Amino acid sequence: MRLSELAKRRVVLLGRGSDVVSAVPSILRSGPASLCLVDDALDSDSVEIAGHEIPVVGLLDACGEAQVMVRSPGFPRYLPDLVDARDAGVPMTTPIDLFVGDLDPAQRVVMITGTKGKSTTTELIGRFAREAGLIVGVAGNLGVPVFDDGWGGDAPIIVLEVSSYQASDLHHVPDIAVVTSIAEDHLSWHGGLEQYLSDKLRIVANDGATAGHVVVPRAEHRAREVLADRFPELVPVLVDDIETDGSDPVHRVRNAALAARVVEMLGSQKISTQQIRAGAHSSMPGRLDICRSNGNDSVADDGASKGDFGAAGITFVDDALASNPSATAAGLAWARNVSDDVVVILGGQDRGVSVEPLVQEAAYWHDSADGNTETSGTLRAVTLANNGEDLAQRCGIEIIGRASSVADAVERAVEALRCGTSGRESRQMVVFSPAAPTPAGQGNWRNRSEEFREAVLKVSHP
Repeated sequence: MRLSELAKRRVVLLGRGSDVVSAVPSILRSGPASLCLVDDALDSDSVEIAGHEIPVVGLLDACGEAQVMVRSPGFPRYLPDLVDARDAGVPMTTPIDLFVGDLDPAQRVVMITGTKGKSTTTELIGRFAREAGLIVGVAGNLGVPVFDDGWGGDAPIIVLEVSSYQASDLHHVPDIAVVTSIAEDHLSWHGGLEQYLSDKLRIVANDGATAGHVVVPRAEHRAREVLADRFPELVPVLVDDIETDGSDPVHRVRNAALAARVVEMLGSQKISTQQIRAGAHSSMPGRLDICRSNGNDSVADDGASKGDFGAAGITFVDDALASNPSATAAGLAWARNVSDDVVVILGGQDRGVSVEPLVQEAAYWHDSADGNTETSGTLRAVTLANNGEDLAQRCGIEIIGRASSVADAVERAVEALRCGTSGRESRQMVVFSPAAPTPAGQGNWRNRSEEFREAVLKVSHP
């Protein structure tokens, strides 16, 4: 949809997420006949947003009155009342859809989605593009609402990370669609795997239109299979992996190569392997980010920190954004290359996705315990509510503690590693990679990331 299509129509906002709050001034300038908000968290009749008093109504009343619904990405799309409203012809959109609809046709749009890797790939596209002298704006699901000021929304190249929640009500296609990976995620929200895939891949095709180019890693076989099955006439741009020495996670190197290819398609000269490796070596908060708490930012050749954290030389890795088993499995595959003794902190909100990727990764560590010389290392777990214990048991990972909080989990992990050293030298690591989203009432991944980092500081400098 476009903002102009809201004029003289009764518009309902679903949820008060940052994307919707940021969009309210633009929505009001479009001239709707009325504007109201559905938000069960509020017990008042109205709320002030961007200096405007917005009436608060119940969902059933809103569905009966709405002529257009603008949904916050996380607001449940498949509630029965909303399904009935859409079936009755009420259109549903999101801020990112409205923003893209109002872009100048001369602006080129890149959208990135994937079960894992989309934030890193988005950031690296922006980085490589700027290094190449291209003018870009980067926003979307990585934490920058598209209607915010100051991120470059008027740039000739717009780069947007798009989650499955956002893509489900997308009615425009980009010039370049990037699919980083496909695995099971958010199934309870979407109502199953098929709907999840259909919603997520609306960045590739929707409403009779198809993206100008679709870019996918050659090594992501599941993503390629799903694209081929759903879009049999599509010929995607396949991006090859580059050689790596194992010091950086394979998937991060893959994301960097993917980002480089996209930037080349946008007009850059060929990006060197050295640049790609440098991009892969950088980290982002919550994405296999090594926590350095002693002021020493240097990193060893194997990718681990050189600093002594005051906790028996343990390396701490913040992978709080790993909200599904596939992402955690990818992180632990990297950990096998750089550490001998790993404690992973697992657990969050169970959403019914397959644990098979994590089962397969844990099997490599089991081989090590059984004397397979091709692998070496010990993997154990400290579990968190709600599903950490179940995850570890289903994957066959030894549980060494059941923690009441992330901070408690860090203390238990450190104690276990200290007790297990017994004078031998080993590369020890604590990885907070929950394999599940943050439980309701505990904030989001950033809150748990901050709790992990604060706990690292505490155990490093007692």
